[in-house]
Amino acid sequence: MKKKTKEIIETTTLAVGVILLSAAAFYSSKETGKTELKTDRKEQITSEQETKEAYEAAQKELSFWYSDADCRNYFEQCAVDYYAKTGIAVGIRYVDEESYLEQIYDATMTEEDYPDLYLAWNDAKDKAYLYGVATEEEYPLFFDTLVMVYQKENFPEAPESISEILDYGQNNLLGEGVGNLLEWNVADGFYDYPFVGTEVEWNETDYTLLTTYGEKYNDELTFFKNLSETVGIDTDEIDRNQVVENFNQGASLCAIIDSDDLNKMTAENYGVCGLPMLDDTTPMQGVARTGILLVNEFSGEKDMAADFAAFIEKEEVDALHAMTGHISTDEGASRDEAEQAAFMQYQNSQLVPDAANAGEFWSEFTRQMKALWNGGSLPQE
Repeated sequence: MKKKTKEIIETTTLAVGVILLSAAAFYSSKETGKTELKTDRKEQITSEQETKEAYEAAQKELSFWYSDADCRNYFEQCAVDYYAKTGIAVGIRYVDEESYLEQIYDATMTEEDYPDLYLAWNDAKDKAYLYGVATEEEYPLFFDTLVMVYQKENFPEAPESISEILDYGQNNLLGEGVGNLLEWNVADGFYDYPFVGTEVEWNETDYTLLTTYGEKYNDELTFFKNLSETVGIDTDEIDRNQVVENFNQGASLCAIIDSDDLNKMTAENYGVCGLPMLDDTTPMQGVARTGILLVNEFSGEKDMAADFAAFIEKEEVDALHAMTGHISTDEGASRDEAEQAAFMQYQNSQLVPDAANAGEFWSEFTRQMKALWNGGSLPQE
């Protein structure tokens, strides 16, 4: 699609050479016992800037699209690092999430600067295949799942069940400023799913919700409905950001949050764990999705696009969480205690399957659970 020129190669050689020549040398001070930097830090900064300028000036040979605004700086840095390593300049483009795949399809069909590689969630993969804009290979990058955070002042150890949290409220004074024992974004079906997920099966053909409507499923729905009488959450007011803010301010004792929001936690003394049981016998069923890189089937540079995808997946892992808030799917990635708890929850969660009408399912499921929370009847078969 886009070929390297002699000028790009010469510019790259110069930029990489400058980096090598300005690499820091260290010496050990006998007086202080500390290791000090021998090379002027300004020289290193200058070489990094020159590499970035060389990348920005280079003709772009690949096009990469993404729709997650939190990833902007990360992917731009990946492109600069990849250019420093290979001399291949990748154009990075943010595209609004609304009708994202449709935009990729339209651009590809009209051959108007379409992406060779792009970021998507795993539940959009089937739709990408139907559009013909994805090869079979995928490159997992990060995940999105649910974890629980808890105030250690009230719960020195992670609560084992939702019932334990409710019992705490009955037997203890909550303290000034505490409005809720437990919060989560009730208005979003993704957060409600764990309460009934053990009795739900995916029909991957048409992405419908399958249950036996038996006693166990009704028990889970009843448990969820009864929570609305104990936990005062207004579905018209709550959102994921409010849940995080309330917990950070001490207005809630426990909260079920998105793993992507762990980097927003500012509470003084809190713990992070996987999802607890509902009660002594019924587990919660975690749900998760994976952010993946897909190569466009129509790309004229599939091998090059796959190489860039592999570079992001394997060589840029350590910078991912700090720059985006996302946690890597790579088992070998370094993680702190909170990130490891989220990773373990991801491994034990039900991965949302891909289907062309995934959005329709979540809209209907959210509608049903929201109605139940607000006083509606249990659904009937």
